[in-house]
Amino acid sequence: MLRIAICDDDRSDRERIHGYLSEYLEGKEIHAEVRVFDHPDKLIQECESFRPQVYLLDIVMPMLTGIQAARELRWNQPDAQIIFATSESSYALESFDVNPINYIVKPVAKDKLFSTLDLALSRVQADDKRSVTVKIKGGLCSLRLDDIMYIDYRNHVVSYHMADGEVVSTPTLRIGFSEYMDENHSSQDFIRCHESISVNLGAIDKLTKADITLRNKEEVPVSKSRYAEVADKYMDYRLE
Repeated sequence: MLRIAICDDDRSDRERIHGYLSEYLEGKEIHAEVRVFDHPDKLIQECESFRPQVYLLDIVMPMLTGIQAARELRWNQPDAQIIFATSESSYALESFDVNPINYIVKPVAKDKLFSTLDLALSRVQADDKRSVTVKIKGGLCSLRLDDIMYIDYRNHVVSYHMADGEVVSTPTLRIGFSEYMDENHSSQDFIRCHESISVNLGAIDKLTKADITLRNKEEVPVSKSRYAEVADKYMDYRLE
């Protein structure tokens, strides 16, 4: 399901944007989970797990600006669509580094917001197509790449560990882990951090020489021989 977050410390602006968004979703017959926040700290804390595909952010807020909040969110969600709304047009240049898709000056006009949402959702739909089909016992299973935390290999079975804690496993294989990864995940989305573990680069929250903390708070080990390669690939991924 589509997930959208709104954050604005001004009640009237927050309600206006929420009202327009509800009208837009109803008109397009789109089902979405929308969460509304009045402070950027609450937004950042909750969205670590909620992970909206679209953010509607005010820029001028207490303690933490919308741009600063967007930088925090970008770290774990490089593909999220960010829309800024503010009464201060002078922030446009400063917001450039978080790659927003639009910058709407308040009071937000309905037609401007609707056209921006059209663009945001077209990009979300394109991103949602990034999935893999996995052979499981009794058939096939389609998994969104963004939901895969890591893949491991035990007793000739490959298991996909998902963000919600679900584990999806293949039947017993006749090939090794390296060959399986080469055949099924030849892209740059995963990196081997251990002889029997490959982690999704987009799922990494913290990397040390001993282990990786994933965004769902799970930890996986990093072998000494693989740390340098993992660190290099992780930095390349973040700087793309």
